[in-house]
Amino acid sequence: MSYAGISVREALEKLNAPNNGWYLPQVQRQYVWGARHESEDYVCLLLDSLLQRYPIGGVVLWETDQKVPYRYFVQDYLPGHYARQVDEGLWGAAKALVYDGQQRLQTLYSVLRHRFNGRILHFDLLFDPTVAEADESGFLFRDASAKAEPRYLRMTELSCLRCNEDEKVDLEDRALVAAGDDKGLKLRVRKNLSALWDIFVDTNHKSIAYFSVKADTEKEVNEVFRRLNTGGVALTQLELVLGKIKAVQSDYEEKLWELSEAITKKSGGIVFSSTSILQFFHLLIKNTIRISEARLDASDIPAFLDILEDDSEPLVEVFSGYLKGLLSINHASIVPRWLAILPIAAYLTELKRHGHEWRIRPWDEPEVRLVHQYFILSQLCDWNTQTMVNAFAREAMEAGRNNCSFPLDAIRQIAVEKNRTGELNEYQLLSQPWLSTKVLMPGRSYVFHDSKPQVDHIFPLKLNGQDEAYQEAVDVLWNFQPVPAEVNNYKRARHPGEFFKAADGSKYFGAYDFVPDIHSELWDAPLAFVAERRKHMLAALESLYGLKVVKKVVKTGDEDI
Repeated sequence: MSYAGISVREALEKLNAPNNGWYLPQVQRQYVWGARHESEDYVCLLLDSLLQRYPIGGVVLWETDQKVPYRYFVQDYLPGHYARQVDEGLWGAAKALVYDGQQRLQTLYSVLRHRFNGRILHFDLLFDPTVAEADESGFLFRDASAKAEPRYLRMTELSCLRCNEDEKVDLEDRALVAAGDDKGLKLRVRKNLSALWDIFVDTNHKSIAYFSVKADTEKEVNEVFRRLNTGGVALTQLELVLGKIKAVQSDYEEKLWELSEAITKKSGGIVFSSTSILQFFHLLIKNTIRISEARLDASDIPAFLDILEDDSEPLVEVFSGYLKGLLSINHASIVPRWLAILPIAAYLTELKRHGHEWRIRPWDEPEVRLVHQYFILSQLCDWNTQTMVNAFAREAMEAGRNNCSFPLDAIRQIAVEKNRTGELNEYQLLSQPWLSTKVLMPGRSYVFHDSKPQVDHIFPLKLNGQDEAYQEAVDVLWNFQPVPAEVNNYKRARHPGEFFKAADGSKYFGAYDFVPDIHSELWDAPLAFVAERRKHMLAALESLYGLKVVKKVVKTGDEDI
């Protein structure tokens, strides 16, 4: 069958429509937005391509009334919101499933009928395309709460207007206010409105090409989709494996999302994605985190179903009982190497499977210390390659099955054989200051602004009268302290000795660790203060975790040794 054409308006009205609507099949990948500004740029260029009447790629559909699971298109986009499966009672309805072109349609649906991260797509009616650069367009996003201005036309408003002359004239009357008495600007507004109307309101211009696949079964159309993707962006191995699992249990991905959300909630804020969870399950089943559809046996699909049902608790325990419970880690950005966490979860899983104590809090202190040491060394010494994590997990799972201690010595030997350091060097502590500060002060929790923790330089960088040598000396781990933002607001560039003696600062003295008495002479000697605090923090590393720094950083002229 050849391609047919459909207007933007007609396509939008088909998405999620109750009768013969367009929906998403289970096999389709989830829509993933990048960073907000990158995504906004992408959206604006896509809409501008439509406005310029450029081709944006075709849509491939499977029209069917077979009883198969499928998903809604997302309406308002927010991070963590995904395409949800329709109720099972609707699976047999007449519908068209979008097998290619999902991202384009999802983009149009979210920004022309709904919101994107709480923001609304507009068009600047005073935009002059004759002088614009190639990557510029009249489209832009504004906050939903932004004050209305005549020059900015809401695309949600435009895309819902009826296609008749009265609506068009009324819109033009409202929009011309933006031009004032300038005839040139009035002409520009009219031209922009006319172009927008033709593409986003009028149904005569068929901007989107589509065709329907002839197939009798879902298996056939999935094969068509697989072949289509060989010429475009192919599905990842993870998506192919997930597709096979969902063919047996259609709501498997929803359950992964629920587990991911539970981890975030119980950990106090750590985001561990559904794809990372599936990677962990693959490690338990296939002894590798490298997912490959070719490695999947028929017996593996039931194993994935069983693990989600029976073995989720140990994974949650790593986040809630260990990272949050013992180290007060509450955000993913604190931990730089997440793959290295998986052997701990694999160890707990095997302990649980074989009837041993798998929750960490009841363990004896020496047993907990081994996990602490592995966690810190794996993060700071970069024990994080796929090969290492696979080997670590095999050792950990064997130890768990036999109720043995966490196998740190065997894991350390593997790391050394893979050309990683097996002991902790001071430069490694200094290279990951967020994590190092956190583990040295396990009773403190970071407060985050976006993905950045609130950290105070006890001796501030911009202390009055100090030079660059001072700034370099105090911009170091040994001068860092996790604090709430309000402390920084009060303290800012004030001398800490003065601040902690003042009425507005003395109440915060207890929020600081490894600091001398407020009357100590060290408060008058910043470099000596940092050196002394370093000693206390390294001593804490040994007393808390049994770890010593084997190579210290010592400044000698321009060299570090």
